[in-house]
Amino acid sequence: MDTDLSWIEIFRSRAPPPCDERALVLLAVGIPAVMWVDPQGYALLVAAEDERRAVVELGRYVTENRPRPRPRPPRLHDGGLAAAAGYALVLFLIGVASTRLPLGRGWFDVGVLDGARFRAGELWRAVTALTLHADLAHLAANTGFGALFGGLAARVYGAGCGWLLILAAAVAANAVNGLTMPAGRASLGASTAVFAALGALAVVRWPAATRRARAGFAGASVVAAVVLLALLGTGDAHTDIAAHALGFGFGALFALPLRRWPAPRARGPQRLAAASALLAIAAAWAIGYWI
Repeated sequence: MDTDLSWIEIFRSRAPPPCDERALVLLAVGIPAVMWVDPQGYALLVAAEDERRAVVELGRYVTENRPRPRPRPPRLHDGGLAAAAGYALVLFLIGVASTRLPLGRGWFDVGVLDGARFRAGELWRAVTALTLHADLAHLAANTGFGALFGGLAARVYGAGCGWLLILAAAVAANAVNGLTMPAGRASLGASTAVFAALGALAVVRWPAATRRARAGFAGASVVAAVVLLALLGTGDAHTDIAAHALGFGFGALFALPLRRWPAPRARGPQRLAAASALLAIAAAWAIGYWI
């Protein structure tokens, strides 16, 4: 240390790294600094003439590097398992019923999404097609993935609001698909709703726990959901890729407002939303049979 200068202590720590960091900060702005070791710890010293400027620069350094408060994780809703079980039960009951011929008409004839008949005014098919499946394997796959993604969406948005959102998005996707579907082609299955649930999960704003997450991985949920869409939403020639993509897109679109205005947590609105979703499905089948 140069004894010809008057040295002033501006920072002290019990370990070297904090002093080293601040010495580098001062060096970067042209202020010489030295570290002094004594029985009480480590001290950072600057020349008396540089004291005022050094204090200002270190104050800026501390302010700029102050840890940001970590956002609270979103409060999840209860009832995810019950919502998944309810979804599976609806598909199972309609799957069993569709093997019978009540009321003298076939369920598939009434309910599949046929583009030409949909454009002719049979709009209920956008709803009823979601509950029909070609075979047991088709039913099992949509039940499993739907219970998974739908159950997770129910945890985020609530059992009632989550499934009402998924149903609305899937119906909108089927409507667009029905309007553009070429003649002679038909669509059925809950997979459109499955991918609507995935789209609704894609736009959830999860809090970033680390600085790296804040810097570069804010859209990780979207990327993960798109990867799942690519892996699960494409298949053989019988796969309706357009319906899957539309379901995903409408699910994300309909869920976006809930980032600003979260779904209600009260049981009353959630139960009303769940009843509305079930009533919409029952009404669509009733209209299809009686018109």
